[in-house]
Amino acid sequence: MVSSSSKLGGGPKLMFSLGECLADKFDIFYALPDSKNFSNYLKNKNHISIKEREINLKDILKIAKFIKKNNIDVIHAHGKGASAISRIVKIFVSKPIIYTFHGIHLSCHSLISKILYLIYEYSTGFLDFSKVFVSTSELKFAKKFGICMGRKSVTIFNGIKNKNLKKDNIFKEKKAISNCTEKTKIISVCRFVDQKNIKEIIQIAQVLDQFQFKILGDGPLYSEINNLIKTKCLKNVQLLGNCNDVYKHLFNSDIFLSSSLYEGLPLSILEAMSIGLPIVASNVVGNCDTIIHDQSGYLYELHDINSAVGYLKLLSNDKEDRLKKGKAAFNRQRKNFSIKKMRNSYKDLYINASAIST
Repeated sequence: MVSSSSKLGGGPKLMFSLGECLADKFDIFYALPDSKNFSNYLKNKNHISIKEREINLKDILKIAKFIKKNNIDVIHAHGKGASAISRIVKIFVSKPIIYTFHGIHLSCHSLISKILYLIYEYSTGFLDFSKVFVSTSELKFAKKFGICMGRKSVTIFNGIKNKNLKKDNIFKEKKAISNCTEKTKIISVCRFVDQKNIKEIIQIAQVLDQFQFKILGDGPLYSEINNLIKTKCLKNVQLLGNCNDVYKHLFNSDIFLSSSLYEGLPLSILEAMSIGLPIVASNVVGNCDTIIHDQSGYLYELHDINSAVGYLKLLSNDKEDRLKKGKAAFNRQRKNFSIKKMRNSYKDLYINASAIST
């Protein structure tokens, strides 16, 4: 498995989660930049270090040598940078590549960047054994922009571990929290990057000053967002940085909010669904696959602050409906986005790819 970044985020997190749950069937190896974030998954001989978000000949040759030394049969690229590295490596080792997109980053780029990316996919995409889209909307987006599908493409939803709690316990606890809380607690979990559109959360919080907002995560925009909160003198927004126990904060919240510009299939929303939180999320690629509007939460049109505010108020004012939608989110996660379903789909894909490995 190859990742060009080891920053905390959905792609690397999903990669290690997948590697862990497939370790009983396959020998899993990793190539990624040095990081303490995922050190518990890395052993002396199961990984090599490469540069963060950089493509260079030294790393290419290092990966190729590592693949030959360990008789690796399949290369699994996680994200665009990893796909570029893996496609070059294939020149030296001729192994099948599985490429999981984890979000197609076109929405925020200039026309020239989009054209260059499409040229890149058309000129090198044929090298992939299979392309994996993590949501139905991501696949539709790829087709809309004419991304070359190559020989084979599949949709495999991201999955997470089901929490080891009974539903009754979850909703009993959630109801107790709801009944004793004066302020409705809104939580967001995300990296502090442009894609996550965090300034929109700040705008929403500015309108809903009677609500309490918590944002978990870190990234290059952290200082900018922190300064924005101070400039606006917002007392109802807390930045908590990276937290080891995200679920602790989820359990002590009432509603999950996502304002992303685009996603693949966000693990943070799936985690919130898994403990019974209703979701309010921007109606964009990836987010729109997670919940059913007005059943397990609400989807608002991007940048429509009034709609987002309205949906948060609806869930805040009706606690019974909030619990009902949370339960629907809980059930939908169990049915569609479990790690078991994801594992079985990738297992079959790995077996098919390894069968043609040379």
